[in-house]
Amino acid sequence: MVAARLFDPSAGRQLVDRYELIGELASGGMATVYLARITGVGGFQRFVALKRLHPHLALDTEFVEMFLDEARLAASIHHNNVVPILEVNSNHAIGYYLVMEYVEGDTLARVLARAASKGQRIPIPIALRIALDLLSGLHAAHELRDGAGEALNLVHRDVSPQNVLVGFDGIARITDFGVARAASRLSATRVGQLKGKVAYMAPEQAQGADDVDRRADVFSAGVVIWEALAARRLFKAENEAATLARVLATAVPALQLMSSEITAQLSEAVMKALERQPESRYATAAEFADAIEAAARGPLRVATPRELGAYVETLIGDENEAQREAVRAWLARNEPSPISQRTIAGPVSTGMSSVSAAAFTVNDQDSRSGPRIAAKRRSRAFTALGLVALFAAVGAGAFYGTNALTAAPAGPAAAIPAATPTLTPAPPAPPPAAVAPAPAPVAEPPPAATAAPADSALAAPAEPRASRGRPAARSGAAASRSTRRKKSAEVVPPENPYR
Repeated sequence: MVAARLFDPSAGRQLVDRYELIGELASGGMATVYLARITGVGGFQRFVALKRLHPHLALDTEFVEMFLDEARLAASIHHNNVVPILEVNSNHAIGYYLVMEYVEGDTLARVLARAASKGQRIPIPIALRIALDLLSGLHAAHELRDGAGEALNLVHRDVSPQNVLVGFDGIARITDFGVARAASRLSATRVGQLKGKVAYMAPEQAQGADDVDRRADVFSAGVVIWEALAARRLFKAENEAATLARVLATAVPALQLMSSEITAQLSEAVMKALERQPESRYATAAEFADAIEAAARGPLRVATPRELGAYVETLIGDENEAQREAVRAWLARNEPSPISQRTIAGPVSTGMSSVSAAAFTVNDQDSRSGPRIAAKRRSRAFTALGLVALFAAVGAGAFYGTNALTAAPAGPAAAIPAATPTLTPAPPAPPPAAVAPAPAPVAEPPPAATAAPADSALAAPAEPRASRGRPAARSGAAASRSTRRKKSAEVVPPENPYR
C-alpha cells in the first residue's frame, strides 16, 4: 500500500460527494492524490485513489483541459497493465477530480529505492516481469482508437518509475496520462514547452520537437528498464541543465558492464530502445517486448506474476501491513455512532455539473431490531391504556353508586330491598366547574367490573386530576422523548475543508 499521510481523526469525516477522504497519497505539479473509500449497504467498502486538480490551476484553461484529457483518454484504455479511471467529476467547491482504481502496492521508484536501501538489487527475472507489463500497457495506450476507429496517436510522454505501480497482486501498471498527447486532445502544447521528467525524456522531446510520436515513449521505457536492471540512474545529474545535456549527448553504458547476470542479447535489446535517432529504435512497444522475451529464453527467465507479488511482499510487506493497521485504526475512530447512519448527498446544480455540495447524516434503525423495538413499544402503550381504562371504570362505578344511593327520592319501601342496610354517607363535595353534571339516578349501581363509556373517565371525580387524558399525555411525552433522542443521536459532520 502506497504510504498515505492520514488525516487527523479528531477532525471528523471529510467527504467529497460520495467519497470519504482518508489521507494524502502524493502531490505533484498538477494535482494531489488522496486515499479515499466509498461505502454501501451490507458493509460494502472499496478503496479508491481520488485525484484533485490543484485549486490555483482550476482557472487555467490549459491545465483544466490537460486534466480532462487524462480522464478521457485513460478511461478509454481497458487493459490489465493500465490503471483504470472509474469516474471524472467536478464539484462547485473543490473543482475537478477523477477517481482511479487503488492499487495496493507501491511505485517502481520506491521499490527500487527500498531494494537499494537494503543493499540489494531487483532480481533480473522480477525486473523483466515489470518491463514486460510496462510495455504491454504502453502498447495498449498507443493503439487506442476513437469511436470512429481512427487512431488517436496517443503518446504518454511521462513514462518514469514514479508512474509505474507494482501491485501485491503481481501486476505492474502504467498510470498518470496527465501530460499525454493525442491528435484529438483538448489542449495544445505550447511550442518549446517541456512536459514530463527530463531524466526520462527522449532527445527529440527534450529539444521541444512538435512531432513526438510513440517512439519517444519507447525511449523512456528503455531508460526505466535500463535503471531497473542496472540498479542505478542513467541520465540523472545535479540539476536539470546537466541532466538535459546527458540526455542529448552522453553515451549510454552497455548493460553487460553493469551486471554479470545480464546477457549480451538482453543488453542489445535494451540498448536499441535507447538509440537517439527515433528511426533506429523499435517502432512500437510491442516490438521492444518481443525482443526482451526472446533474450530471456536462454539462461535468463521472466518471473511469473505470483513471483512478482511474493517479491513485493518480501520487500515492503512489513511497511504495507503497518499502513493497513494505521488505516484500520483510522477507520475505527471515524466510524459513525452505534446507531447506524447513512450518508445522503444532496445534488446541487452548478455551472460545471450536478454534484453533491454537502452531506449530512441521519439516524437509521437497524433493519432487524427496528420492528421488534417498535412492537415492544406498541405493546407497552396498549398495556398502559388498558390499566388506565380499568381504573377509570372502577372509579366511575364507585361514583355512580354513591350518587344513586344518596340522591334517590323517597318511594315505596319495595324500591329498596329489605336486606339492604340504611346508608348515611357524608355529603359529597360539590363537583368542579369543569366536570359535567352527573347523569340521572339509576335504579341499581352498575357492577364494578362493567367497563365505563369512553368519555366517563373525564367526568369521574374519583379519578385524580393528573390521570385525566393520561394515555394521550404519555403518548405525547414518549414521542417528545423519542424526538429528543433522535436529535441528540444525530451527528453533524465537520466542515469539509474541500468544499
